[in-house]
Amino acid sequence: MKKYYPVLHTIARYFLASIILMYAVAKIMGTQFSSTTSIWDKTVGELSGFELTWFFYGYSFWYGVFIASFLLFFRKTTRLGIVLYLSIMINILILDLTYEIDGAIGMAVVLTIIALLVFFSEFKSFYKFFIQEPPLYQKTDRPNWMNKFSKVKFFYIPLLILGLFALTYTLKKNIMTKNEFYGAWEPINNNEWSRIYFQEASTFSIRGQSNFDEIYTGKYKVDKEKKIIDFIAFDEDYIADVNVLNPDPDRMKTVFKMSYKLEESLMTINNDSLTIELKRLK
Repeated sequence: MKKYYPVLHTIARYFLASIILMYAVAKIMGTQFSSTTSIWDKTVGELSGFELTWFFYGYSFWYGVFIASFLLFFRKTTRLGIVLYLSIMINILILDLTYEIDGAIGMAVVLTIIALLVFFSEFKSFYKFFIQEPPLYQKTDRPNWMNKFSKVKFFYIPLLILGLFALTYTLKKNIMTKNEFYGAWEPINNNEWSRIYFQEASTFSIRGQSNFDEIYTGKYKVDKEKKIIDFIAFDEDYIADVNVLNPDPDRMKTVFKMSYKLEESLMTINNDSLTIELKRLK
């Protein structure tokens, strides 16, 4: 069996390189990651995992070019090629599994297994290079004070992780909190508005029936005791560079001040001249 392994190893390398090259050419020529016109008018929330993935990766022409690799065709570049190949293929396999791209899972599993066989055939070389090979700078190359503080990393790393979790939690609690209004709402009895979106950081967006254009965007304030919502819109020329966490009040104006009545997936907002019934979509 040992004498046949070089042949199997070569066949595996050429098979992996040929398949990834086939996919790369398909992407470059536009026959893969090409979305059908039937999804163009769907909102992001309506896209399936497959449609979302295909549309996202199909956006960039150069992504398909980047995938093309000839490293596995040559013995001297096989080690570099198989590391790059596995980094790409494992990512593709995870995408296929988590985004439910059922038609591609089988081939992704096969390619990953064959790539792992090629990788582990070189395991001794990888272990020697990445583990046994001395690091770039030895203790004798560094100042003594640096060697004395080398163990600080065992305190720094857990403190860094805890600090990042605490910071992220604080940001999420103060900015990303989803209140009872959060989501997409569809007006039932209004011919001018198609959607009202209540978003993070107490921001809102109102879109019209005509081409789904954005009519207003800004921040909203809620007085829960009086059951009143203030819709405070940004100036049109301010939207592009607005800091939603600390907007300039001189560049904003109240466009609607409305009472509200909220019942699960239904809400009514009204003032002296306008009454709008809303249905929660998502």
